[in-house]
Amino acid sequence: MAIPAQSVEQVHARSGWMCEKCGTGSSLRWSIHHRKPRGMGGTRNKMIHSPANLLLLCGSGTEGCHGWVEVNRTVGYADGLLLHRNDDPTTVPVVLHYGTVLLDDEGGVQTC
Repeated sequence: MAIPAQSVEQVHARSGWMCEKCGTGSSLRWSIHHRKPRGMGGTRNKMIHSPANLLLLCGSGTEGCHGWVEVNRTVGYADGLLLHRNDDPTTVPVVLHYGTVLLDDEGGVQTC
């Protein structure tokens, strides 16, 4: 199941086309990161592609901030960049380049 275009647009608008982890505004490669991973076989759970579960990061799963999150999983979980299976993305704060926030399913943020 592909990420719906509306979710991608909401994440791009929320981030201002800047990496939500480091704040860089110039990257040759952007990627959408799932805070709660899709799993090896994928999922039919529509929440998996909600803006609260998605971040715009520089790099890919092996480079840039996206790669950093994948390699530094302990810090990723502590900072809300990664979530456990039973976590609700709308209730777990995430540390972004400008502070700690809660993300909502409409692409908005609330400062913690």
